[in-house]
Amino acid sequence: MFFILSKILSFLVDPFFWILSLFILSLLVKKKFKRKSYFISGLILILFFSNGLLFKIINDKWNIDFNMVEKKYDYGILMGGMISLNSTPENIHFLKNNDRLLNTIELYQKGIIEKIIISGASGSMSSEIKEASLLKYFLVDIGIPNEKIIIEEKSKNTYENALFCSVMLNKMHPNKNTEVLIITSNYHMRRSVACFNKMNIKTDPYVKKTTKYHFDLEQIIIPQSNILFDWKVLLHEIIGYYTYKLVGYI
Repeated sequence: MFFILSKILSFLVDPFFWILSLFILSLLVKKKFKRKSYFISGLILILFFSNGLLFKIINDKWNIDFNMVEKKYDYGILMGGMISLNSTPENIHFLKNNDRLLNTIELYQKGIIEKIIISGASGSMSSEIKEASLLKYFLVDIGIPNEKIIIEEKSKNTYENALFCSVMLNKMHPNKNTEVLIITSNYHMRRSVACFNKMNIKTDPYVKKTTKYHFDLEQIIIPQSNILFDWKVLLHEIIGYYTYKLVGYI
């Protein structure tokens, strides 16, 4: 039930849904002043949710800050949710947030993480795709040894990522004397770390420092359609975080 509700919520927090609803209302209502107010409200939302500078300010406030120290980790836990449901072992379609996979490869090659745990089945209600298995296939194919990759392919959300990984880690290391690094996209890190902490798994977040972002005047003034999708992802994550708090997952 919680999984289904989360999918419904994902649709309802989409700014495009709000904007479209307001414009439809502006066409359907009979009173002229209401039509005008709905139309103007829709325009305001378009200008707000398509502004790159406003998004960056709020997104930066949401992302957690962590100063990584030079040390080695026994495991890097790669959180799923980065491939298309149309993927196959021979042809994996990566989504926009595949930065977490690239970071994992870099961390392993630099020797910062000893082994990789890939956590995630599928975030879809209908798909039977096993994302962790496909990603392992990909990593082995590019040269990472099979024995260095562990998969957890039952989880369908962040809470289950933490739950099933904690069970796995407790079985492998009953004394819990392990160093674990969480690797996911920045917007998803706050909820991920909170879920693992709830499971009493001490982890560090992998937060990659980025260079100062450059904004052109054009990007600030002219609406950017791609920012609408970025807002959908961020709002879903913020609401998801506080929903997890409400139900006791974090």
